[in-house]
Amino acid sequence: MRKLLWVVPIATIFLLLAGPLAHGQDEDFGPPNPQDLLSGGSTLPDTTGTAPGPASSSGTKAPPRVGPNVRVNAPQKAFPNGLLGRSETSIAATQDGQHLLVGFNDAQGFCGSPFGVACTPESPAGLSGFAFSADGGLSWTDGGAPDPTIFNNVFTRGDPWMDLGGFDVATFYYANLAVDATTGAGIGASVHRGHFNLSGFAFEDVHTFNSPNPNDGYDKEAIATAKDGSATGYVTLTNFKQLCPPSLAQGFGEITVWRTSDGGNSWLGPTVAGPDLSDAGSCGATGKLQQSSVPAIGPNGQLYVVWSEGPTFTSTGVTTDAKIVVAASLDGGASFGSPVTVGSINSLRQDPPVGYNRDRFNDHPRIAVTSTTPNQGRVYVVFASALAPVAPAPVAPCPAPLTGNCRDQNLTSVQIFLSHSDDQGQTWSAPVAVVPAPPATGVKRFWPVVTVEPGGNVDVVFYQSQEVPTSSNPFCTVSVGGLRRRGTANSLVDTFWAQSRDGGNTFPTLLRVSTATSNWCTTVSNVRPNFGDYIGSATGGNHVFPVWADGRNGVPDTFYATLQGAGKSK
Repeated sequence: MRKLLWVVPIATIFLLLAGPLAHGQDEDFGPPNPQDLLSGGSTLPDTTGTAPGPASSSGTKAPPRVGPNVRVNAPQKAFPNGLLGRSETSIAATQDGQHLLVGFNDAQGFCGSPFGVACTPESPAGLSGFAFSADGGLSWTDGGAPDPTIFNNVFTRGDPWMDLGGFDVATFYYANLAVDATTGAGIGASVHRGHFNLSGFAFEDVHTFNSPNPNDGYDKEAIATAKDGSATGYVTLTNFKQLCPPSLAQGFGEITVWRTSDGGNSWLGPTVAGPDLSDAGSCGATGKLQQSSVPAIGPNGQLYVVWSEGPTFTSTGVTTDAKIVVAASLDGGASFGSPVTVGSINSLRQDPPVGYNRDRFNDHPRIAVTSTTPNQGRVYVVFASALAPVAPAPVAPCPAPLTGNCRDQNLTSVQIFLSHSDDQGQTWSAPVAVVPAPPATGVKRFWPVVTVEPGGNVDVVFYQSQEVPTSSNPFCTVSVGGLRRRGTANSLVDTFWAQSRDGGNTFPTLLRVSTATSNWCTTVSNVRPNFGDYIGSATGGNHVFPVWADGRNGVPDTFYATLQGAGKSK
């Protein structure tokens, strides 16, 4: 998400951005003009069907099995009582899965200070909300956001990311982008710490860190903390560096790392894992995008950082290629080896689901490391790739009665792949398809998350969108900022779970997690992007804990389910 200055009155809600636009930054996170709300769906959510599930949070059938779907956030209210949208989800869990903490982008954070939208503010205020469960995910409490009035005036600004660690291996860490709660000025990244107690969950403090150059722009942070009591932890992020003062032109993204060895009391950095790849002398006009970094910690303290490199911006346009890379540090994040290619991909930048309300899409890989036998130390990376190169769809005047310009839909299918390394990220296996091949068009699988259970099972949770026409919504017309995407296909989205018991070589288990399909074309949201940029999953024992943004109630809500695997890895 991008730093903000202010918001104009509700009659013409939109966000003005601080400084020039960086190519991969989330410039659109904010409430669009009311007439740009999607036309279908309900503006008031259905609050039925969210009671706690049965005594077993993962259900009662023989495993592998999927437990009840439970809404995590409180019921949403439309303007002037609030703004609609709870998406971009993250989760951390204790090993037994009884204590769970979830983070999500919260549209209601735009109400009131510092953005000035005339609706009921989130309480406590923030654009990254959280919810917690102390009964294994059967019931949830929406906690609002970490309170700026208590925690140094730090206002959470999106890109929420959770993990569990610390000296006690019971400290929950909540990383976000952050702004000043009074002025809205960017203050870099924030990390809140907290614990469960007899009353539920409470945050206890916050630390922030920022680029030494105030004209740089931090984006897309992620956090990983050790589970061995060493109290080490890492935050990776994209730094869109100022390249050519005084023009404030920003580059294509440097992958930056901050580290702690005392449980988050202090943070050291920044260290560069991936140098900026802007073309020399171009002032950020041409170069290769780097974005969406994620860290993971190995069993002997190794640090691995994965991110997407590409596409390339040239003087004539944007290429369709990209690759997934990993850089490793064997000295606690003080230095990194050169990035190693995991796999080349057809970038998803021009191939978002047709119901996604932004005109581009981030390639967002994920990473996990096996901490126990079998395959101790094996590093897994999961990523998505379009089946063919995807160029921008044509733009033409919209048909009456619409005004302005409309972009055609791209329907190229997307597949999910997994690769692994057994030599600390130096070489990588040939990518394995996680699910059977889709047809050439009409099926998009994206935002995969990989986790590894203590017994060695490899779990991948992901979205799948059927990009097909529907009789109930003959045309999907979505405002994507400055123009509309329009066509006959709809995005019918479900969450799926694939499991491997042989070290990621095969995935015989494939189960649908969501019990209702979401049509992203008819889901009403006050934020762009309407479903965020990623989903989340954690693991404990032989259980998996996914969280995702779900539109079954007509608005993007955060949903959760407990998944139980079939047993230990072979």
